[in-house]
Amino acid sequence: MAKAKVLFVDDEEHIVSTLRSLFRNTCEVYSATSGAQALEILKSNTMHVVVSDQRMPEMAGIELLREVKKISPNTMRIMLTGYADFAAIVSSVNDGEIYRYIYKPWNNKDVLATVTAAAEVAMSLAGDLHEAPPAVAANTQADILVVDDTPEVHATIRKLFDGKRKVLSASSCDMALDILEQGNVGVIVSDVFVARQDISELLKILKAQHPHMVTVVLTAFNDANMVVGLINNGQIFRYLTKPVHTGQLRVSIEAALLYHAKCQRQPKLLSRHRVEKAEAGSSPSLTAMIMSRLKSLRGGVAAR
Repeated sequence: MAKAKVLFVDDEEHIVSTLRSLFRNTCEVYSATSGAQALEILKSNTMHVVVSDQRMPEMAGIELLREVKKISPNTMRIMLTGYADFAAIVSSVNDGEIYRYIYKPWNNKDVLATVTAAAEVAMSLAGDLHEAPPAVAANTQADILVVDDTPEVHATIRKLFDGKRKVLSASSCDMALDILEQGNVGVIVSDVFVARQDISELLKILKAQHPHMVTVVLTAFNDANMVVGLINNGQIFRYLTKPVHTGQLRVSIEAALLYHAKCQRQPKLLSRHRVEKAEAGSSPSLTAMIMSRLKSLRGGVAAR
């Protein structure tokens, strides 16, 4: 049976040496100590997974993963770093669309599980995904749900998509759940704190139970660890900071709608967005309520 091809990139030789040893019996392992060297390897080898450090001289990890996405979009991309750099983490979502974010020093068991899961997904999808014409994707009319307690945000998004998409509005977690139970929501645009509630818990549980929904976070909150949690446990599609330029907001939501349509046509894509099990939220009763109500949602990809 063929082994998954995994490329580890870090400017510290002892790091890539450790990772080579960790995976030598399970994967076909490649390594590089610079972004340029990694790109040379990618020119002649199709990788299932690329794991890159962020802080490297000449080419940062996010720059490398952005290029990997262009060269080999089906390759699973993982960031490995010892620094909680907010700007780099946000870029890893918006530009690199990474699968996971792993902090150094890592736990060997966790790294093995994460990279192995990514490799299994990539191998199962290899040769099975084909890009559909954008015009086909644009015809799928999923609704947009905006979860925010700022009226201006709702008004802006309604204006951007007036006559093009149905925009639904919620200013609390309860309202969002009511709409989700009734509507044909494909994209959610949400703040992380709404009506003094932590909505990130809803976004994580929603992705775990209904991965076909695509999430764009729009917030003024800029905590790096929170974004990492939304990547690993919520597989968010974009992370935008307030105040946001309307052009950037429109492009991000349009891209989310196209990706939702693509996942509807190719349900196997959803395996790319398996999430890690999140730790118990700060409010167990809220978590239990969200899980109970989301389980009652009918549909998913097959019924849409």
